[in-house]
Amino acid sequence: MRSFSISALLLVLSTGCATTPKTNDLSVAHNACYSYSYGEHGFEKNYEKAYEWCSIAANLGGSSSQTLLAELYFQGNGVTQSLETAADLYKKAALQGHQHAKMMVFLVNNVYREEQSSADEKAMGLLFLNEAVEAGYPKAVELQKEIDAQKI
Repeated sequence: MRSFSISALLLVLSTGCATTPKTNDLSVAHNACYSYSYGEHGFEKNYEKAYEWCSIAANLGGSSSQTLLAELYFQGNGVTQSLETAADLYKKAALQGHQHAKMMVFLVNNVYREEQSSADEKAMGLLFLNEAVEAGYPKAVELQKEIDAQKI
């Protein structure tokens, strides 16, 4: 299945994309999103192309792609940095159960945008962090340990 997705990705990308790429295949769009974001599967890291493909895959509802697109906005890679947009995308992915996105909702709302976030956004961030910790997501568990030790 994975080799089929990579083959489909290569076929779509090799047809030439002088304009915005188009596909309704979440797997193909997500694989391109991931490949350009991290420079894997034979592709060079290219944040502008990652943004295009992540946008397509995120709009198709892929929680991992929504998280990758949020990362681009969070870091300002391939797009103007926007913590608000990142928070919205992380929330969409978190509502679908994406554990990393849950942790990031907490970080964006309770750390990076603390002064701009509402009390409801902060409470949601804490709820999502607790869910990620309970699910055993290692990065969330480590973050919770740091919070408990008051390093954050």
